[in-house]
Amino acid sequence: MSSRTIFIADSQPPFRAGLRSVLAKAGLEVVGEADDALDALDEIAELRPGACLIDANIRGGIVAVSRITQRVDAPAVLVLASSASPDGLLAALRAGASGYLPRSTPGQGLVRAVESILDGNFAVTRTSVAALIHEVRGGGRQRLSIGGIPVSLTEREAQVLELFAGGMPTQEIAAELGVSPVTVRRHLGAIAGKVGKRGREQLLRLVRTA
Repeated sequence: MSSRTIFIADSQPPFRAGLRSVLAKAGLEVVGEADDALDALDEIAELRPGACLIDANIRGGIVAVSRITQRVDAPAVLVLASSASPDGLLAALRAGASGYLPRSTPGQGLVRAVESILDGNFAVTRTSVAALIHEVRGGGRQRLSIGGIPVSLTEREAQVLELFAGGMPTQEIAAELGVSPVTVRRHLGAIAGKVGKRGREQLLRLVRTA
């Protein structure tokens, strides 16, 4: 299969159609589409596209990215996020993605990003990189007490904790913050580690008695 072929995994047919049109005008052929990233793994392996565009919030999105990039002669992967965030970027890069962009990226910007990862480069917006650096340097950290235990949380950890304490399930927290459920679970694990407790149930008891 040509290295300039593309596979799209996104839950919204109109969005996929728009991507297909934009890519076709740039001479990039979409050879396959799916509305479920995990179900498309075998098809991607068979088609061997040059790149995959995967919605970060689709079922199994980030997990699928990891499985795709672990294969021999894996295609480059560009993750499209409803709301780009530092933790979303980190999750995508850790899974092996070569790019991370907001879904709202204009057509020409998207084409440049796809061509960049096809050439073996990375495609990340300057805004996302700046936000990630700010996060890594500890910007926006919040100090609070959970069950009488003082902790320092990143801004995103604090957001996840607030929604979790309100009884919101993982999938809904992910949708609210524009990240994957895997990212939400990772944040909850990090918070639990900071208070010396393991598991969501113990953490929730601490929050409700804080």
